[in-house]
Amino acid sequence: MTIRGVLVIVIILGMWEAIRRFNIVGPLLLASPSEIVDALVTSGPEFFLALRFTFVEIATALTVAWILGLGTGIVAGMIPFLNATAGPLLSSLFAVPLITWYPLFMVWFGIGMTSKIAYAVVSGFFPIAINTMNGIHGLDRRYSVFAEAIGCSRRQAIFRILLPMALPSIMSGLRIGTALVVIGVLVAEMLASLGGIGFLISYYRSIYATGHVYLGILFALACALFTNWGLSLIERRFTHWRDLQVGER
Repeated sequence: MTIRGVLVIVIILGMWEAIRRFNIVGPLLLASPSEIVDALVTSGPEFFLALRFTFVEIATALTVAWILGLGTGIVAGMIPFLNATAGPLLSSLFAVPLITWYPLFMVWFGIGMTSKIAYAVVSGFFPIAINTMNGIHGLDRRYSVFAEAIGCSRRQAIFRILLPMALPSIMSGLRIGTALVVIGVLVAEMLASLGGIGFLISYYRSIYATGHVYLGILFALACALFTNWGLSLIERRFTHWRDLQVGER
């Protein structure tokens, strides 16, 4: 980071602190940087323990959502009948506000970790499945004919031709689905939970501890940034893999 960047951050933090010190914005609406730091000092271990809880939920939900979404999208994209039937169905279900489903997940799975993971899986499943299905279905059918002509097995045709060609659409779905998984976990924790960052945000909001609420928001942002960073690494790796696959052909 350049010196100019550091100065900009210092100025922003100084203005932020001044707004609270001079009570331009009330303490129920805004916490100053010093109040956030004080919350970290007093409740840091509690937040880091909750962060680990939330990361487990996010990692589990991402794994399941990716497997189900990619598997469904690949199968539906390669079979015209399934594409014609599953496409409108998935799109219609995805249009329903997912938050309306959460009471059902609470009834089925309780308020523990399982309901948060299930809700997040459903949140991320649809964009992954839809984008994967559309990416594969939208490919020129001549690619499949070419794979058969050169003697490729079904597995080789999928992994060496179809998936590399459909990778931009697949990665777009993974990026949207991953973001929705993170949001789903945090929102579910805020609605009804026994732990996690979302639970702490909701709890401290109820007792008007604004500094702790903003600290929880920063931890939630850290979850999103870390997940997005990991997805970017995967995207660069598979983009390189796609280039190699295309180059071999």
